[in-house]
Amino acid sequence: MARPVSRRELEELDLVDDLESIERALNTFFRLSRNFRFQEAVHKRSGFAVDRASYGVLARVGEHQPVRLSDLAHLLGVDVSTISRQVATLEQRGLLSRAADPDDGRAVLLQLTAPGQAYLRKLSAAWHEIVADSLVDWEPREIAQFATMIGRFVANLESSAESA
Repeated sequence: MARPVSRRELEELDLVDDLESIERALNTFFRLSRNFRFQEAVHKRSGFAVDRASYGVLARVGEHQPVRLSDLAHLLGVDVSTISRQVATLEQRGLLSRAADPDDGRAVLLQLTAPGQAYLRKLSAAWHEIVADSLVDWEPREIAQFATMIGRFVANLESSAESA
C-alpha cells in the first residue's frame, strides 16, 4: 500500500486546488444522485420507482449472491438490524428470497428473485442511459480513462476506509 501523502507534500506538489476540485465534484455528484429530479429521471426511464437504499441492497446482492445477511450488512456498511428491515421489505415485494445457509443453519442466504433481477437490470439500464447522456461529447478514449481512474479511486477509498 502506498504511503499516505501529507498536506504539506500536497501543497509542495501544487495539488491542493485539484483536491478541492475533486471534493466539489464529488459533493455535487452525491447531491445530484440524491436529488428528487434525478430519481424521477431514473424512474421514468426504468418504469420503476427508485429507492436508493433498496437499489443498493439489490445491487450488492446481485454482485455477491448468494450472500449472508451479515455479509451484506458489512458490504453496505450498516448494522444487521438496518439491513434486516430493508431485506424484509424487498422480500415482501418479491424482489429477494432468503434461504437457510446449508453450512450454518443459523445464517440466512439472500438471492435476487427473477423479478428482482429484472428490476435491477432495468434500473441499471436507466442509470447507464443517464451516464451515457452525460458523456455524449467525450471521446471513447476519455471514457475508458475515466472508467479506469474512477475504479481505481473507489478501490483506494474502500481500502482506506477499511484500514481506518
